[in-house]
Amino acid sequence: MSEIIKDLTGKALSKLGYTNVNNLDIKYYQEFKDRYDVFGQFRNERGYFEFAISFDKKVNIKRSHVNMISPSGVREDIEKKVYDK
Repeated sequence: MSEIIKDLTGKALSKLGYTNVNNLDIKYYQEFKDRYDVFGQFRNERGYFEFAISFDKKVNIKRSHVNMISPSGVREDIEKKVYDK
């Protein structure tokens, strides 16, 4: 995957208010003549999120959906209990 897509996606997410994005994982992206459609997941201090955003090459956001999958503490507790980490 192109680092350009990853950089532009990080900039688009920061415009939406998600500035501290760790572990950006892009599952799918599609490039059109005038825009990118990107789907993936990321983690920050509040929890785990999934997103679907559409933006142009100047990072003007056309559509965006960001949903929390689980808060940070809950996911770590479940992993400890299930996988004995």
